[in-house]
Amino acid sequence: MLCGARVALAAPPATADGTPGADSAIVQHDWAAALTQLDERIKTNPRDVQAKFKRATILARLNRDDDAIEAFTELTQLYPELPEPYNNLAALYAKHGRYDEARVALETAVKANPSYSLAWENLGDLYLRMADASYRRAQTVGHTNSRTQQRLADIAKIVAPPPAPKKPRSAAAAEAASGTQPSNLVPALSNPAYQFGGPTGSLAMPPFVAPSN
Repeated sequence: MLCGARVALAAPPATADGTPGADSAIVQHDWAAALTQLDERIKTNPRDVQAKFKRATILARLNRDDDAIEAFTELTQLYPELPEPYNNLAALYAKHGRYDEARVALETAVKANPSYSLAWENLGDLYLRMADASYRRAQTVGHTNSRTQQRLADIAKIVAPPPAPKKPRSAAAAEAASGTQPSNLVPALSNPAYQFGGPTGSLAMPPFVAPSN
């Protein structure tokens, strides 16, 4: 369901998960086998958006980034109301330093679904990277002062924080039991393997959940 203003766009078809073979291969990280299964599925079910989303994600995991970008772009054109393809497209753009295109994709994702938290997190991370690039550019054209250096240092602490000191085994065990995570974990936008889909949304991954009407 779209949040905010209604748009006259047809929702993607609700599809039952018809790719058990591909899902099994994905669990085993056998990306080539999963891709073969999904290609067969799409041949016989060309409107299976769920299979197309899985296929695009696997292309990225195989480092076939150009093919993945093409596949996610197609999904954004067919189903512009889904935020996840925009998010994944942005992750691929950012991986290759195409920050402006990544920004546009993420801003479109959060417009499509203002509750999609992963895209908001990635957008914040992207803004930090863009700020870092701007400050470094300022340095190359002769603008250097202590404030610029301090801002670069502050951004570096967020984007690439130093390793946390090892915790005593008892504290680590207690943390694991409570299900909490260290607060210094920052989403790594440059590594789309950890960004694709996300735990919420109509194309969540994993598990793979079919879109709803």
